[in-house]
Order: sequence, then structure tokens, then C-alpha cells
Amino acid sequence: MGGLISMCRLGGVVLSNRPRTVEKYRQIAEDLLMMLVRMEDALGGDGNSITFHYPNGSYRIIKEHRKVNRLFSRYEEIVQNLMDGAIIVQMHSRLSTCGPSKQHENMHPFTHGSIIGCHNGQIVDKYIWQEMKQLYGVKPYSTTDSEAIFAAMSVYAPTLRPNGVQEVLDMLEGTFAITAVSKHEPNMLMLVAGSNPLAYWNNKKEGEVWYASTPSLFPDTLNIPTKQITKTYTYGKNKGKSYKTTVRNIIELDEGDGLYIRSHKKRVTIEKVEFDIQWYQYSFNKYRAWDDEWYTWEIEDTKGSQ
Repeated sequence: MGGLISMCRLGGVVLSNRPRTVEKYRQIAEDLLMMLVRMEDALGGDGNSITFHYPNGSYRIIKEHRKVNRLFSRYEEIVQNLMDGAIIVQMHSRLSTCGPSKQHENMHPFTHGSIIGCHNGQIVDKYIWQEMKQLYGVKPYSTTDSEAIFAAMSVYAPTLRPNGVQEVLDMLEGTFAITAVSKHEPNMLMLVAGSNPLAYWNNKKEGEVWYASTPSLFPDTLNIPTKQITKTYTYGKNKGKSYKTTVRNIIELDEGDGLYIRSHKKRVTIEKVEFDIQWYQYSFNKYRAWDDEWYTWEIEDTKGSQ
């Protein structure tokens, strides 16, 4: 089997650190669950997780290897986690190709050092782990390729600053979209779109920034306003002609786009950066050597996805 496949789905929200009513927290919990339903439905996943991050750097993780409807029985727990002051929520819906979800260590998020993160895609992790083990004594605890990304970030980008993140991205051979939080700056969520997609909606009025892999994953309950855009027919008798259509006001990231979304007391801010995403084959030796020749990536070279 070969090719570039978007296996999993990412989603979640960054909240301003302002007081909210119980009713509002319950609404956010419902919206999160409805998004997670769409994330699972998109690919028929076999594992879902919700991670709550707090201003002091602590976090709580709910993992469920069965269908998302199992998480509806934990609705009150989700509401309480939000009411306890969560400012960032990372969610992941998994479609595994290796490493069973029944073993929860194979499910996202992966935690190494200060980093807690989720990945959509497939990477070759062999050389990353060689470097992590030989130079830093960092070893995997799962059988999932994605874990290597966050192990590398814990070494080279423990605060998720762009220079360090770029160094990790330079190591990645495969496909990816990434979300991550550092315990060193727990009010900030980083998003990076590689060849796999990410999108977001900034609800300035409520002090919320919602994100997901694709626009179709945002639930209708969010009541996202619409906008008119101009598109061009790409085939048929009208090919080349323009037309107007109405879409929800969701912004899709381009390959290489990065966002640093920060929670503040009264608002949420977004800082945009551009990362260099290149296709090349990475290999490690004691001199940190890279092989920059073009290559054909085969899924068989990986341990599996997600």
C-alpha cells in the first residue's frame, strides 16, 4: 500500500480565561462532543480522546478506544473539566493501522517532557528514534509512529518556539498536521498544517477559537456566520467562469501555515507564522546528516499511523 492518506481527525477549542455560566460550559461541552462525532464519522475511527489544559500547566486526558457515543456517558465529567478552568481542549479521532487502541498508550495525545500533542498523518519514525535514543536517551512508550514527533519536540522545541519547531519539521518524512501544547507556556496552542489540512474559526465575541481538520467537522450548533466567496468552475461547459457561493466563515490553513493561539483573560489572540515544509528523506548519524534527494515514500516504511 502506498500513497498519502489523511487518516485521523483533529479538533478542539482555545477559550479566553474569562468567567462563564454553567449553561455556557454545558454548551461548549455539547459542541465539543458534536465535533468529535463528526471527526469519527469522517473516517470511521476506532479511538477518541479529549485533553483539557489548565493555566498552571496541568492537564487531564480522557481516552476511549470504543465509539464516540461512549463519551456521551462522561458528559458531566467533560463539563466539570471545563468548569475547573480549562482554557485549551485538544481532541483526536483515531483510525489506526498499527498499535491497537485498546492499549491506550497508542492513542493521542502523546506526552514527552513538556509537550502534549496530537498528529494526523503518517511519518517514518526510525531515524528520529535513533537520534532520540543515541543522543538523549529518549525512548518510545507506544508502537505508534506519531509519538516520535513529540519526543523530538520535547528535545528541540520544549517551548514550541518556531525555530525549534522548524528543526523538528525538518526531520519529518511523511504526512502531517500537528497540534501541541507546552507546559512551559500552557495558555498557548500551536497548530501546524503540513500536507494534511487544518482550519479554524475565531469567535471573537465569545472569546473562543475553534479548530478542526476540515470545515465540514465544525458542528452546526456553533452557528458560524457565513460569507460570500467567488469560485471558478474547473470543468464542464462553464469551465473558467466565475460564480459566487455562500460558505461558513472558516479559515483553512495552507501547507506550511502555523498558528500560535493564546488564551488571555478577556480574549484569545492568534499569531501566524510560516514554516518550511519540504519533501526529502531524513537519515541520522552521529553528525546529524540529512539525505536531501527526492524519494518515493512508501507506507511500508513506517510502523503505522496515529
